[in-house]
Parts: sequence; C-alpha cells; structure tokens
Amino acid sequence: METPSDRPPSPQEARDTLAQLAKDEDAVRYPPIPWWFFLVGAAVVAGVTLAQLLPAKTAAFVVLPLVAVMGLLAHRYWFNAEGVSGASVKVTDMVPYLTVVLGTFVVCWLVDATTGAWWIWFPGAAGTAGAVLVTGSRYVREYGHGR
Repeated sequence: METPSDRPPSPQEARDTLAQLAKDEDAVRYPPIPWWFFLVGAAVVAGVTLAQLLPAKTAAFVVLPLVAVMGLLAHRYWFNAEGVSGASVKVTDMVPYLTVVLGTFVVCWLVDATTGAWWIWFPGAAGTAGAVLVTGSRYVREYGHGR
C-alpha cells in the first residue's frame, strides 16, 4: 500500500500494510504443500527409525536413499515450489517437530543400548511418523494444500 509522500500513513494504514507484509512473508516462507508429501515424509522417518535395527553398514544403504528422496521432494515442493523463489524456514517453527523426532531417536537409542530392548524402535518409528503426520496436518490447515 502506497501512501502519499506529503503525509505519514495513518495507524490503520500502517497496520494493514504490516499485515499484508506478514501474509506475503508466510506465502514465501511456507508455500502450500501437497498432503502426500507428509505421507512420504512419515514413511521416510519411520524407515530411518527402523533402519536402526539393521547392521550399521546395511543401515547406511537404507537411510541414505531415503534421505535423498526426501531431500529431492523437499527441494521440489517446498524450497522451490511454483511461484516461490527460495522458501525459508523459521528455526523456532521447527523446534517442536525436531524435539519430538530427535528426542524419540535418543530415547530409543538409550533404551536399546541400556536394556537391549531392540523392539523399542517399532514404537519409535510410529512416534516419528506420527510427528510428521501431525505437523503436516497442521501445516496444510494453516498454509494450504498444494498440488
């Protein structure tokens, strides 16, 4: 919103301009993403979690392709979505998600290492996948569903 240069904007004009700028920032920062993106993400984090049950060398052959696929999808549907030039992320928005996912990994690793309860990785996989699905549901509700 432009204002004439001979007067400062009114408080309402300033609020309207700031609100529009915030909307514009969110549109670039958080483009609409297709719902299936989060389903794939949930499968990937579950796969990475369950790969911890495999021998280290085998796990690497499973984890690396999964991470590569998710990275390519994130590049296409998030960071370089149509009409968006380089979306970005607020780290503070990612903290709850990362806390749940990384916290689940740490808890599973500690339980497995200290008690030998290898089966803990199964509920861990469900927890990490659930975190992606909940985050995705909230994201789509807030920022829209892409194609």
